[in-house]
Amino acid sequence: MPTAWVHFNAQRKAAGQELLALTADRSGTLRATWLDPSDGRQTWMDWGVSGGRFPSLSVVLPEVAWDEREIHDLFGYLPEGHPDLRPLVRTPRWPTTFLPLGGSRRPPLWREVEPDLPALQVQGEGVTIMKVGPTHAGIIESGHFVFSLIGENILHLDVHLFQNHRGLETLLEGETLDAVPRVVGRTCAADTVSHQTNWALAVEHLSDFTAPPALTRQRVVLLEAERVLSHLNDLAQIPAGVGFQVAHQRALSIKEYWQRCLKALFGHRFLFDTVRPGWAKATSGEALVEAVRGLRQRFGPWRRLVEGHVGFQDRMRGVGVTSLSQVIRLGAQGVAARAAGKPFDARQMLPWYGEFEVKPVTGVEGDVKARFMVRLEELEESLRILEAAAPRLPASPPRPAYFALPPDPSGRVVTFTESPHGLNVHDVTLESGRVVRYHIRAATFRNWPLLAQAVGGNAVADFPLINKSFELCYSCTDR
Repeated sequence: MPTAWVHFNAQRKAAGQELLALTADRSGTLRATWLDPSDGRQTWMDWGVSGGRFPSLSVVLPEVAWDEREIHDLFGYLPEGHPDLRPLVRTPRWPTTFLPLGGSRRPPLWREVEPDLPALQVQGEGVTIMKVGPTHAGIIESGHFVFSLIGENILHLDVHLFQNHRGLETLLEGETLDAVPRVVGRTCAADTVSHQTNWALAVEHLSDFTAPPALTRQRVVLLEAERVLSHLNDLAQIPAGVGFQVAHQRALSIKEYWQRCLKALFGHRFLFDTVRPGWAKATSGEALVEAVRGLRQRFGPWRRLVEGHVGFQDRMRGVGVTSLSQVIRLGAQGVAARAAGKPFDARQMLPWYGEFEVKPVTGVEGDVKARFMVRLEELEESLRILEAAAPRLPASPPRPAYFALPPDPSGRVVTFTESPHGLNVHDVTLESGRVVRYHIRAATFRNWPLLAQAVGGNAVADFPLINKSFELCYSCTDR
């Protein structure tokens, strides 16, 4: 017989709801929070850990396998019945007694042992094990990939992330409201506006503050400007995965143009420190329209180049395929999910996007080409939203009106936005104006397991192309 904990969560999944977050706290309580896409309402359930153990959900909800492994690593709570309880975040260098969120916050004395974790590998005659990383060429972050190959074909990929785990959730414990934005906004550079907005929404909710339309429009502009930047980067990387350097370099030059526009419009190339509770960095509608016009002039010819290149289009087709059933089973988000036919876009759940009539872009094939085309269309949709918002902005940026933080907000709230990578969630608990628990669940955390499945059956030479078509953030995942 399933426990109430298992039954509640399985029911929500069967009803087509989206899991926002599954996390724990130091008091020994687990909470699962779900979002109903039909009406935007949240439901949740708390479950007390008994004797350091709780019933695993992973058998009936494979999408939480990583969540439960992370809870085990950081809190020490044991998910009974979990099918694969190898360390996710922990390394062999951590002392066995060190639990970052379940014990002392004092940094441990690292053990002098090899850092590699046990990997799942295919056994058999003719199978070759190839390890890539964790250090890579270029400036990408650290990730360790263990391939099981037969000839040139990938049988299995075991992904080992958290090579640069920063412990942001531990760092935020006990912090005052003023100290949080700088840490949260630097969870990653690719989705910084989304993370900043989630924090602002949390404080505003717990302070009973309703953002006026002028403020919500400014945030929409920032979120969409960030989406354009991220998609430009990702669209540039996919041609690089097949050696189409003309398209790669031209796209990077367009990205550079947009980053210079962001610097001129908002004061920062990556949009750091542009959203806080009760405030958002503003720009004039006229300047925004001019920036978008310049981007369209550059992006249009580039799009015609890549769409008209038959070899490039053929090279993407049928590679790294993900099915809709895989996407749903693993709770995948964002472009990766929509390219396989899942029509979920969290912007439709946010009331301040209502005046812009967001239209989710979906694909069917779930391959590299589908992910490429969804990004093309989503970038165009973001430009449309920016152009629609521009006339509704003031002629000149108003003076900043910082939100007066209440002295002691308390309570728990789960906030979300649609980041460039998908559903980005913050589960925040405050007590008397200080952080008690801060949990970050980015879309990339959900999508890495899908990437691992997508590469199976493909040639190993296709991995760079498939990887770039997902273009998942290490930093949001590692935290």
